[in-house]
Amino acid sequence: MKTKYPFLALLAGACLTLFSACGEFLDELPDNRAELDSPEKIYKLLVSAYPDRTYVRMCEFSSDNVDDQGADDPNSWRILEQNAYWSDIVDADNESNSETWRVYYLCIEHANVALEAIEKLGTPDELLPAKGEALLCRAYAHFCLTMLYCLPYHPEKAAEYLGIPYVTEPVTELKPAIGRGTLQECYEKIAADIEEGLPLIDDSAYSVPKYHFNRSAAYAFASRFYLYYMKWERVIECADEVLGSNPALVLRDWADAKTADWGDQALQYVDVNNEFSLMLTTLFSSNGSLFNAWSSSGSRFTHTYRISKHETYRAKRPMGGTYDLYGYKNLDMYRYRPYINDNIEKIYMPKWPSQWQTTDMITGVGYSRSTMVAFTTNETLLNRAEAYIHLKDYDSAVEDLDIWNNSYYTVGEHGIVHLTRERINEVYGDPASENYIAEYTSAAPTSRKPLHPHGLTVEPGEQEYMIQCLLFCRRIETIADGLRWGDVKRYGIVVDRFDNIDYVDTQTTGFRVAATLDEKDLRRAIQLPAEVITAGVEPNPRNADAPNHPFRQ
Repeated sequence: MKTKYPFLALLAGACLTLFSACGEFLDELPDNRAELDSPEKIYKLLVSAYPDRTYVRMCEFSSDNVDDQGADDPNSWRILEQNAYWSDIVDADNESNSETWRVYYLCIEHANVALEAIEKLGTPDELLPAKGEALLCRAYAHFCLTMLYCLPYHPEKAAEYLGIPYVTEPVTELKPAIGRGTLQECYEKIAADIEEGLPLIDDSAYSVPKYHFNRSAAYAFASRFYLYYMKWERVIECADEVLGSNPALVLRDWADAKTADWGDQALQYVDVNNEFSLMLTTLFSSNGSLFNAWSSSGSRFTHTYRISKHETYRAKRPMGGTYDLYGYKNLDMYRYRPYINDNIEKIYMPKWPSQWQTTDMITGVGYSRSTMVAFTTNETLLNRAEAYIHLKDYDSAVEDLDIWNNSYYTVGEHGIVHLTRERINEVYGDPASENYIAEYTSAAPTSRKPLHPHGLTVEPGEQEYMIQCLLFCRRIETIADGLRWGDVKRYGIVVDRFDNIDYVDTQTTGFRVAATLDEKDLRRAIQLPAEVITAGVEPNPRNADAPNHPFRQ
């Protein structure tokens, strides 16, 4: 392995073994930049600017979407325990903290090398789409890193929060410890890359646009970023570009996913022909077994019957319908699948296919692979609904929420009703109503978590009711996508990690809180990989060492 990119080694902790998976790129490209002398070669390079690891597992296991089924669970991984209890993630595997960090920065380096090559060629018109793609890839990788390693954005405090190293050019010489800058600076640079890149995207540049930042995927990413950035008008503008004049025509029809075999449903979800899926990425990932109900893999920490019954699929919901015990058996509106065997419980949506790449045909040795739907029209619609709520355009928000409602549930069957302002106000504002959803407590959990919004205001009354409905819909839509962690951080939602070792579903008993992550806990920013800290990058502060940190005030 050659060493023209020691910056990458520094970012990955100067640990060369972490680069074994990227040997081909590092062996060839650094000494042959002059060979990037044609549009074809640059477009080919940009295929490597998309990550083959993902933030999903670390974010999902940090959130309130998993319970602990006990240390005696035979399918317990120590790395998942570190993740689920917000400890420093020091164990290693193919999707470890270190590996995820490394891959995102490798994608950034590919994007930067492509941008440099485009500039050296004089930025001809035929390479403008490639420039747009490289800018979006660079922005996306940095944004994913902030989702993992940064605190939530706050317009008045982000200049005091640590960012992540924002790299905008290829690095060919070893530098001292990389400065992280501030979260404010990171967000400003992400926004700049997005705004420069968006008008350059051209779907005709790709033979299969959905494996690239096509126009719809680029605007969907922008809508997500600006939601975190609290630029509500821009969220709506970007979502409009994705959804068109009739969003119902481009959403997922969950009722259409009726095949009995789980694997077929997961493969259907990642079908490139789906209109609702806007961009696909292929991964080295065990998510196909972790987030599938047919597998016991990693089942100590999983989306359990308890969560489902109290907070998600089987819980009391704003759109009504039968709920509580084993409701999924009777309601065709549910698209999730349960697994229970030998005290193992898993309930998940069929989103992650389990795909195996064999490297040795004789022994069967290989890698776990999967395919990720990175952006969807469904999520984009909910991004827009949330922006409308913050702008107090409640009629538009409810219209979007009910369009989503009709996509996921079968309105008119089994007691499911349309979402209206009156219905939402009743569900969250009228304790005398049979449809009322009480506020969550650890003794009596519900989907209505107390909010401690960070950097934004949620007024009591109708605005809070709307946000609660929105967060329920977003949680259902994004289970096993890792995005619940972003909502937990943005809205200061307390996470109770329940121990369900003695849980009895028929009696809804036998669960207890084993640990809690409160709304001011600095562990809401996952700690950087140990190798990166050793290499000189500033670590995230922790509660005991930073009692007066601005996040905690």
